[in-house]
Amino acid sequence: MKLYPLFCCIVFSLSLLSAAEEPGGPWKEERSDENLSIFSREVPGTDIREVKATALMPGTIKEAVDIIFDRKNHPGNMPYITKSVVISKDDKCDVSYNIISPPVASNRDYLVRSCAEKESSQETKLWWETATHPDYPETDANVRVKVNKGYYIFRQIEPDKLLVDYYIYTDPGGSLPIFVKNIANRTGVSDVLESLEKTIQKRRKK
Repeated sequence: MKLYPLFCCIVFSLSLLSAAEEPGGPWKEERSDENLSIFSREVPGTDIREVKATALMPGTIKEAVDIIFDRKNHPGNMPYITKSVVISKDDKCDVSYNIISPPVASNRDYLVRSCAEKESSQETKLWWETATHPDYPETDANVRVKVNKGYYIFRQIEPDKLLVDYYIYTDPGGSLPIFVKNIANRTGVSDVLESLEKTIQKRRKK
Protein backbone atom coordinates (compact mmCIF):
# COMPACT_ATOMS: atom_id res chain seq x y z
CA MET A 1 0.00 0.00 0.00
CA LYS A 2 1.27 3.45 -0.85
CA LEU A 3 1.60 5.84 2.03
CA TYR A 4 0.11 8.88 0.27
CA PRO A 5 -3.43 7.48 -0.18
CA LEU A 6 -3.32 6.20 3.40
CA PHE A 7 -2.30 9.62 4.68
CA CYS A 8 -5.19 11.27 2.84
CA CYS A 9 -7.67 8.79 4.33
CA ILE A 10 -6.35 9.37 7.84
CA VAL A 11 -6.43 13.17 7.54
CA PHE A 12 -10.00 13.05 6.25
CA SER A 13 -11.05 10.63 9.00
CA LEU A 14 -9.47 12.68 11.78
CA SER A 15 -11.11 15.85 10.50
CA LEU A 16 -14.51 14.18 10.84
CA LEU A 17 -13.67 13.05 14.38
CA SER A 18 -12.53 16.51 15.42
CA ALA A 19 -15.66 18.11 14.04
CA ALA A 20 -17.89 15.64 15.90
CA GLU A 21 -16.31 15.98 19.35
CA GLU A 22 -16.70 18.69 21.95
CA PRO A 23 -14.00 21.37 22.00
CA GLY A 24 -10.97 20.53 24.12
CA GLY A 25 -7.24 21.05 24.06
CA PRO A 26 -5.16 20.54 20.91
CA TRP A 27 -4.55 16.96 19.82
CA LYS A 28 -0.97 15.75 20.27
CA GLU A 29 0.41 13.05 18.00
CA GLU A 30 1.66 10.13 20.09
CA ARG A 31 2.40 7.61 17.36
CA SER A 32 2.27 7.51 13.59
CA ASP A 33 3.22 4.76 11.16
CA GLU A 34 1.86 3.37 7.92
CA ASN A 35 -1.24 1.73 9.37
CA LEU A 36 -1.83 3.40 12.75
CA SER A 37 -1.89 6.94 14.11
CA ILE A 38 -2.61 7.77 17.77
CA PHE A 39 -3.38 11.18 19.29
CA SER A 40 -4.22 12.41 22.77
CA ARG A 41 -5.36 15.70 24.27
CA GLU A 42 -6.13 17.34 27.59
CA VAL A 43 -9.66 17.49 28.97
CA PRO A 44 -10.63 20.62 30.93
CA GLY A 45 -10.96 19.91 34.65
CA THR A 46 -9.02 16.64 34.70
CA ASP A 47 -5.52 15.31 34.09
CA ILE A 48 -6.80 12.22 32.23
CA ARG A 49 -6.34 12.64 28.48
CA GLU A 50 -8.68 11.66 25.68
CA VAL A 51 -7.16 9.27 23.16
CA LYS A 52 -8.13 8.66 19.55
CA ALA A 53 -6.61 6.61 16.77
CA THR A 54 -7.05 5.82 13.11
CA ALA A 55 -6.02 2.44 11.74
CA LEU A 56 -6.13 0.54 8.48
CA MET A 57 -6.62 -3.22 8.58
CA PRO A 58 -7.91 -6.08 6.44
CA GLY A 59 -11.49 -7.01 7.24
CA THR A 60 -15.16 -6.17 6.90
CA ILE A 61 -17.52 -4.17 9.09
CA LYS A 62 -19.49 -7.31 9.95
CA GLU A 63 -16.38 -9.16 11.08
CA ALA A 64 -15.30 -6.29 13.31
CA VAL A 65 -18.73 -5.70 14.88
CA ASP A 66 -19.25 -9.44 15.47
CA ILE A 67 -15.94 -9.62 17.34
CA ILE A 68 -16.79 -6.68 19.60
CA PHE A 69 -20.13 -8.25 20.57
CA ASP A 70 -18.70 -11.76 20.96
CA ARG A 71 -18.20 -11.22 24.69
CA LYS A 72 -17.65 -14.84 25.68
CA ASN A 73 -14.54 -14.97 23.50
CA HIS A 74 -13.06 -11.65 24.61
CA PRO A 75 -10.74 -13.43 27.05
CA GLY A 76 -7.95 -14.57 24.77
CA ASN A 77 -8.98 -12.27 21.92
CA MET A 78 -9.11 -8.78 23.42
CA PRO A 79 -6.23 -7.47 25.54
CA TYR A 80 -6.36 -7.71 29.34
CA ILE A 81 -9.94 -9.01 29.52
CA THR A 82 -10.24 -12.08 31.75
CA LYS A 83 -14.03 -12.21 32.05
CA SER A 84 -16.90 -10.78 30.02
CA VAL A 85 -20.57 -11.48 30.76
CA VAL A 86 -23.57 -10.23 28.77
CA ILE A 87 -26.22 -9.00 31.20
CA SER A 88 -28.80 -7.90 28.63
CA LYS A 89 -28.99 -7.69 24.85
CA ASP A 90 -31.27 -6.54 22.05
CA ASP A 91 -30.83 -6.22 18.30
CA LYS A 92 -28.61 -3.12 18.59
CA CYS A 93 -27.10 -2.96 22.08
CA ASP A 94 -25.80 -5.04 24.93
CA VAL A 95 -24.87 -4.41 28.55
CA SER A 96 -21.85 -6.32 29.77
CA TYR A 97 -19.80 -6.83 32.92
CA ASN A 98 -16.06 -7.16 32.38
CA ILE A 99 -12.94 -7.85 34.42
CA ILE A 100 -9.53 -6.81 33.15
CA SER A 101 -6.05 -7.67 34.38
CA PRO A 102 -3.78 -4.82 33.24
CA PRO A 103 -0.03 -5.42 33.23
CA VAL A 104 0.94 -2.67 35.69
CA ALA A 105 -1.99 -2.58 38.10
CA SER A 106 -4.45 -4.67 40.09
CA ASN A 107 -7.59 -6.05 38.46
CA ARG A 108 -10.29 -3.65 37.33
CA ASP A 109 -13.95 -4.25 36.53
CA TYR A 110 -16.55 -2.23 34.69
CA LEU A 111 -20.02 -2.32 33.21
CA VAL A 112 -20.75 -0.82 29.80
CA ARG A 113 -23.68 -0.39 27.45
CA SER A 114 -22.50 -0.81 23.85
CA CYS A 115 -24.56 -0.08 20.75
CA ALA A 116 -23.96 -0.43 17.01
CA GLU A 117 -25.54 2.08 14.64
CA LYS A 118 -25.37 1.56 10.89
CA GLU A 119 -24.77 4.95 9.28
CA SER A 120 -24.71 3.58 5.72
CA SER A 121 -23.84 0.42 3.83
CA GLN A 122 -20.19 1.41 4.15
CA GLU A 123 -20.09 2.79 7.71
CA THR A 124 -21.08 1.64 11.20
CA LYS A 125 -20.53 3.40 14.51
CA LEU A 126 -20.19 1.28 17.65
CA TRP A 127 -20.22 3.34 20.84
CA TRP A 128 -20.19 2.58 24.53
CA GLU A 129 -20.84 4.29 27.86
CA THR A 130 -20.62 3.39 31.52
CA ALA A 131 -23.52 1.33 32.86
CA THR A 132 -24.68 0.06 36.25
CA HIS A 133 -26.57 -3.05 37.36
CA PRO A 134 -27.76 -4.11 40.83
CA ASP A 135 -26.42 -7.63 40.38
CA TYR A 136 -22.87 -6.29 39.86
CA PRO A 137 -22.07 -3.89 42.72
CA GLU A 138 -18.60 -2.67 43.57
CA THR A 139 -16.56 -5.08 45.67
CA ASP A 140 -13.11 -5.18 47.22
CA ALA A 141 -12.04 -7.81 44.68
CA ASN A 142 -11.54 -5.29 41.86
CA VAL A 143 -11.15 -1.56 41.31
CA ARG A 144 -14.32 -0.29 39.65
CA VAL A 145 -13.79 1.78 36.48
CA LYS A 146 -16.43 4.51 36.63
CA VAL A 147 -15.36 6.68 33.69
CA ASN A 148 -15.40 4.83 30.39
CA LYS A 149 -16.86 6.08 27.13
CA GLY A 150 -15.84 5.86 23.51
CA TYR A 151 -16.58 4.55 20.06
CA TYR A 152 -15.37 2.83 16.95
CA ILE A 153 -16.28 4.04 13.47
CA PHE A 154 -15.79 1.27 10.91
CA ARG A 155 -15.61 2.37 7.26
CA GLN A 156 -15.40 -0.11 4.40
CA ILE A 157 -13.01 1.67 2.03
CA GLU A 158 -12.29 -1.44 -0.07
CA PRO A 159 -13.99 -4.88 -0.21
CA ASP A 160 -11.49 -6.26 2.34
CA LYS A 161 -10.08 -3.13 3.95
CA LEU A 162 -11.35 -1.20 6.96
CA LEU A 163 -10.57 2.34 8.03
CA VAL A 164 -11.16 2.32 11.79
CA ASP A 165 -11.54 5.39 13.98
CA TYR A 166 -11.25 4.62 17.68
CA TYR A 167 -11.89 7.11 20.51
CA ILE A 168 -11.79 6.53 24.26
CA TYR A 169 -11.95 8.55 27.43
CA THR A 170 -11.47 6.46 30.55
CA ASP A 171 -10.02 6.71 34.03
CA PRO A 172 -8.68 3.32 35.19
CA GLY A 173 -9.33 4.39 38.77
CA GLY A 174 -7.30 3.46 41.81
CA SER A 175 -4.18 5.19 43.08
CA LEU A 176 -2.02 4.95 39.95
CA PRO A 177 -0.09 8.13 39.11
CA ILE A 178 -1.75 10.20 36.39
CA PHE A 179 1.14 9.75 33.96
CA VAL A 180 0.87 5.97 34.33
CA LYS A 181 -2.87 6.09 33.63
CA ASN A 182 -2.32 8.16 30.48
CA ILE A 183 0.45 5.87 29.22
CA ALA A 184 -1.75 2.84 29.90
CA ASN A 185 -4.65 4.39 27.98
CA ARG A 186 -2.49 5.12 24.93
CA THR A 187 -0.95 1.65 25.01
CA GLY A 188 -4.37 0.09 25.41
CA VAL A 189 -5.63 1.76 22.23
CA SER A 190 -2.91 0.26 20.06
CA ASP A 191 -3.29 -3.12 21.79
CA VAL A 192 -7.04 -3.18 21.15
CA LEU A 193 -6.71 -2.30 17.46
CA GLU A 194 -3.90 -4.81 16.90
CA SER A 195 -5.90 -7.52 18.68
CA LEU A 196 -8.96 -6.75 16.57
CA GLU A 197 -6.97 -7.22 13.38
CA LYS A 198 -5.41 -10.45 14.64
CA THR A 199 -8.79 -11.82 15.72
CA ILE A 200 -10.30 -11.16 12.29
CA GLN A 201 -7.52 -13.21 10.72
CA LYS A 202 -7.76 -15.93 13.36
CA ARG A 203 -11.50 -16.38 12.87
CA ARG A 204 -11.04 -16.69 9.12
CA LYS A 205 -8.76 -19.69 9.61
CA LYS A 206 -11.34 -21.69 11.56
